[in-house]
Amino acid sequence: MKRVLFTPGPTQLPAEVLEAMARPIIHHRTDEYRTQFLEMTRLLAEHLGTTQPILTVTCSGSGAMEAAVANVLSPGDEAIVVEGGKFGDRWRVICEAYGVTPRMVSVPWGRVATVEQAESALAAHPKAKVLFLTHSETSTGALFPAQEIARAAKARGVATVVDAITSYGVYDLHFDRSDLDCVVWGSQKGMMIPPGLGFVCFSARGWALAEKARLPRYYFNLLKARSELERGDTPFTPAISLVLAAYAAALLMAKEGRAQVFERHQRNADATRRAAEALGLTLFAEVPSNTLTAVTVPAGVDGGAVMKTMEQRYGVKIAGGQNQLKGKIFRLGHIGYYDEGDILRLVGAFESALVDHGFKAEPGTALRAAQESYRRAAK
Repeated sequence: MKRVLFTPGPTQLPAEVLEAMARPIIHHRTDEYRTQFLEMTRLLAEHLGTTQPILTVTCSGSGAMEAAVANVLSPGDEAIVVEGGKFGDRWRVICEAYGVTPRMVSVPWGRVATVEQAESALAAHPKAKVLFLTHSETSTGALFPAQEIARAAKARGVATVVDAITSYGVYDLHFDRSDLDCVVWGSQKGMMIPPGLGFVCFSARGWALAEKARLPRYYFNLLKARSELERGDTPFTPAISLVLAAYAAALLMAKEGRAQVFERHQRNADATRRAAEALGLTLFAEVPSNTLTAVTVPAGVDGGAVMKTMEQRYGVKIAGGQNQLKGKIFRLGHIGYYDEGDILRLVGAFESALVDHGFKAEPGTALRAAQESYRRAAK
């Protein structure tokens, strides 16, 4: 059976990415590699909307988050951490591991923090040097107002570091025109390649912080990474095949066009949400992200059984809730390499599996709602 991933990471891989990874490996200290590596970083910067260097680190997205913390702070520093889910809370865990005191802005999972809440924390903790937050909270499907919070932080002289692991490639972050000082992301989401690469981009103010930071770092020394990038290299052996896959993916995104990539994600998200709502289901997130649609498991339905049926009978793999949300939500991913036909398959399988497990719905309800959403978008 053909099986398709509709999880919020890893995501489906384009044929061009698979082909790039299947080629014989090349050596990384060669002009052949450097040419493709540098062009890949240029294309990623273009997609982010920046002229700043994009640093590539062989690690997961969480490694990129740790690299950001280690390069902007010093022992004993304080930081504001905005969290409303598993991955926002990861900033707290990393800060504590490095001896940084996190000052929390916490909201119930599924909700999003407001600018006013961030401003209140900034006023209450004037020693904080950096504010950390997750833009698209993958564990809840919620989209946080990163740009607006960054603007409030900048007004108080505080830098903003954003986890864009599931928003890069989905939203136009227009980095150079924003008040963001650092953005991190990973390879297995909107980048459409397997896990294993982390990416970091600093603003000029972010680099100024990095030059003063005194937290210990060796592998994650981003000043050294920037210096090596100027020569087309990385400080350590890179994941060569993944870099070449990232180059192939970046070419695909450039060919489609920045605006078109963002618009496609909007259409796919709208169609998925309309399908869920047409079934009478409840969206879990207060402000839904275009990365994934989180849906509350309806009463009397075994969410785990629905997911198992989707995968084993219909060949569609989605994700469930994590931590305190385990068994309580479905997470339908539509980040990356998906088009209209893919989403129609997703919502059709979702509806069918629900009905298979006792949920009452008229056959075709979800499919019709998604189709109508696409028709409206095309007008």
